[in-house]
Amino acid sequence: MGGFSSQWLDLREPIDHAARSEAVLSALGHYFINDDHIAITDIGCGTGSTIRALKGALAQDIAWHLIDHDDALLAEAAKHTANDKVVCTNADLSTSLDAVFEPKPDLVTTSAFLDLVSEEWLRGFVDQIIDQKLPFYAALTYDGRGGTQPVSTHEKPVLDAFNAHQKTEKGFGPALGPDAADTAIRLFEEAGYVICHDTSDWVAGPKHPDFQRMLLEGWKNAACEITPSRASDFEAWFVDRCATIERGDLSVMVGHKDFLAVPA
Repeated sequence: MGGFSSQWLDLREPIDHAARSEAVLSALGHYFINDDHIAITDIGCGTGSTIRALKGALAQDIAWHLIDHDDALLAEAAKHTANDKVVCTNADLSTSLDAVFEPKPDLVTTSAFLDLVSEEWLRGFVDQIIDQKLPFYAALTYDGRGGTQPVSTHEKPVLDAFNAHQKTEKGFGPALGPDAADTAIRLFEEAGYVICHDTSDWVAGPKHPDFQRMLLEGWKNAACEITPSRASDFEAWFVDRCATIERGDLSVMVGHKDFLAVPA
């Protein structure tokens, strides 16, 4: 984990919160409806956005355990969550999952993380969740869909290259990228878990120019890494999209999936 700037996470947070599936959040709230206290472990926590996202969905007294592999982000999380019951842990989950289950939580959560991991890592993680009969809530897992409006005829090669980049090494082996959510859902279903899932797409319009610019620059940079021979084409696409942002005419959609997996 790590590699995401606090600036990017701050720009993303309102987009993230608006995108989260209300249906999945409702299912999560219903699952814990009879509990007064919950211990939640959030992996890949960033600056603690999941705490803020779940304030309206869970009314219980919550003890949070935030895990990331970036001291700077954990420090930001500690500042943002000063009034909450929060413990922060720096752990490299690519080598060990012990931190996730010590102490044992009532719920494990993550956001925008599963698309970074390999199928081998995911299988091991799901096995441990299942062995301990824990529920798991995953939000904002990228699913490969995306695009800008008005449509750019030069965009498909950028997105194709970006999606190829999403399946490269991210620290956990060859990443699942856009296949992550469906793979995780299938693994839980095969174990007899009950799944609630829904789309949770980012939608950013003219009110989010800085977010749009940083997002599209990320697409362009990833595309250039995968297909350097087309770098000039990708740069031209990015310049055109930035001009559209400056005019206040651009909207961007990025496809995600949310799901809640609970023991039957």
